[in-house]
Amino acid sequence: MASIPAAVARRIRERARQNKALVITIRDGKPSRVYGFDEYLKMKALPQKVRPWTHRRDAKPVDPLGASPGRVRSRLRRADIYE
Repeated sequence: MASIPAAVARRIRERARQNKALVITIRDGKPSRVYGFDEYLKMKALPQKVRPWTHRRDAKPVDPLGASPGRVRSRLRRADIYE
């Protein structure tokens, strides 16, 4: 079992003093974040209300190869493939 990072263990101790429910999220097999239960529910519900991806400057997905929109000039023939 992976050990708990010191910063996460400190946050767990601080929140445990309040005697309230905790939510601990896991990243790469290790505890990474600590939330109060109410905070966690609000955080999970927020994207369904706000939909931040619709307000981004470039709402369209970016082509990883950098192709620009255009039209096909001519069909690709077998002779063009096997030069």
